[in-house]
Amino acid sequence: MADLSRIARKLRRAVFRNDPGYYDMYLNRGERYFARLYLHQIRHILSTHRPGDPLLVLDAGCQAGRLAVPLAQDGHRVTGVDTSAFALRRLTDHAREAGISLRTIRADLTRWLPTQPPAAYDVALCAEVLYLRKNYRALLDGLIRVLKPGGVGFVSHRPRGYYLAEALRRHDPDVAHRVLTASEGVLWGSYYNWQDWGDLEALYGQLPVEVLAITPIGPLSWIAVNPETLDDAGQEALFRADLALQAQNPGLGRYLLVTFTTR
Repeated sequence: MADLSRIARKLRRAVFRNDPGYYDMYLNRGERYFARLYLHQIRHILSTHRPGDPLLVLDAGCQAGRLAVPLAQDGHRVTGVDTSAFALRRLTDHAREAGISLRTIRADLTRWLPTQPPAAYDVALCAEVLYLRKNYRALLDGLIRVLKPGGVGFVSHRPRGYYLAEALRRHDPDVAHRVLTASEGVLWGSYYNWQDWGDLEALYGQLPVEVLAITPIGPLSWIAVNPETLDDAGQEALFRADLALQAQNPGLGRYLLVTFTTR
């Protein structure tokens, strides 16, 4: 029955471009809120370091386009890469509805990045991908390789505090100890990696980049309130609070977004 259900789901996606159970991060109200936090930082950095002409942007692990579509709306030439053909179809639909065009590629980053020419992009984004990948260091190297000299990268990482809080919420002291004493491993049946501020400084300090900022994404919303449950006024108040707390709590957040430029 499980196999038949998977086949039916694939047919529904391929023929009708529909899957009621698909988690579309472009449409989800909470994920659009977090996208706004990412875009606030991305747009600020690009306006400072790469103003002027439209930029060639790689969104590595783009899903349904919550970052790709807004950046294409800003006038940039965006390429979205994802392993899911259905996600890319949704991205194409969202782009069409927004009145913009962008390029999509179905590929696994592990195999795709090494095949790309070096210095091909002005900007590389990789949001909420590397924390699930055992080869995250190699993927980070690949992202840097495809950036032009002076290009800008935006890569998010799970902070240690996120999993520590989750372990305490689940009353799981063994996982809490593991999170405190290691930086990667299997938690609750799945592989993850996690880094605090110092870990990220050490990781990027070994790379041919200059770190411009390490920005917590959602220092309040990740633990205090689900933005998906708020109306527009509530989300606006939460957004202002999250921005205000970024500077006061640099190591706490749903993710830590590392912004860097290549040398």
